Amino acid sequence: MSDALAIGDGIFQITVPMTHNPLGSTLIYAMESPNGVVLVDAGWDGDEGWDGLTSGLESMGHSIGDVEGVVLTHFHPDHTGLCGRVREASGAWIAMHESDQEMFRLMSTGHTVEWLDDQILNLRRAGASDADLEEYRAAVHLQPPAGPESSADRTLTGGQVIPLAGGRSLRVVFTPGHTPGHTCFHLEDADVMFTGDHVLQKTTPHVGNFVYPLEERDALAEFLSSLERVQSMGVTRGLGAHGLQITDLPGRAKELVEHHEERLEHLVEAFGDDEITLWQVAERMKWYRGWDAFSPLARGMALSEAAAHLRHLVTRNLVTQVPDTEPALFVRV
Repeated sequence: MSDALAIGDGIFQITVPMTHNPLGSTLIYAMESPNGVVLVDAGWDGDEGWDGLTSGLESMGHSIGDVEGVVLTHFHPDHTGLCGRVREASGAWIAMHESDQEMFRLMSTGHTVEWLDDQILNLRRAGASDADLEEYRAAVHLQPPAGPESSADRTLTGGQVIPLAGGRSLRVVFTPGHTPGHTCFHLEDADVMFTGDHVLQKTTPHVGNFVYPLEERDALAEFLSSLERVQSMGVTRGLGAHGLQITDLPGRAKELVEHHEERLEHLVEAFGDDEITLWQVAERMKWYRGWDAFSPLARGMALSEAAAHLRHLVTRNLVTQVPDTEPALFVRV
């Protein structure tokens, strides 16, 4: 176990491990509040994560029972998983943006055989082969990664203020894209923003649409707009949930916008004159490693990212869906 890291401005960084995950850990931020401590996120549910969170708080001179509340950047289990244990130990409130609360409910209760059948249907409509579908089915674990006990009991809205000790406060900044309800938190007196998974120092955050139908939300448009909002705020320093501190938050946000514009341009060129399925779109996208190297579950994630880019190209009228095709075919305009 490691101590919490004091990083200035009354902020403590607690590393909550998840050794089963390639990310390795989630960075939780703790600050004094009127009645104890407020946490930004909680970490993955598990004994190693719980030990990391509790020992980090103890190194600050607090116990888990001192946690007054948890503000969540988004619904993913590496951020929400320990909320149930925290609330049971301290009576803390848990707050999440309303647009992610339904997503959390589906994640925490929906990993059933019926859910898997729906996923398989989505993949089939995207153009996956029978062999791909069987590999995916065999790889899925139906146990939900976070349970209903970690659900939020308070709702966050953009512009809302979360009181901290000494008259300080966190202001909620709504930044959809990585998830429908992703939220950052601006520590207004310190030129610091807690960016969750919206802006990371090195990693490019995942942005995915539901694979089918493409009429769902334009997640990439939301993400790009949210990055521009963060740029315009002029906050210099970013503290993400993974990786190192961001010393030039507007500059890093700009890099992410440029990265996705390059991917979109590359993808339009990759169409050529072909009519292709969403699955083939994913195969042709520019990834950090070859498509063939992805595991079945990683391909599912990559497919949702491809769907987000394809959806955005349709919005920009650069690609169109071929009528009356199943699986749906798409062609460059």
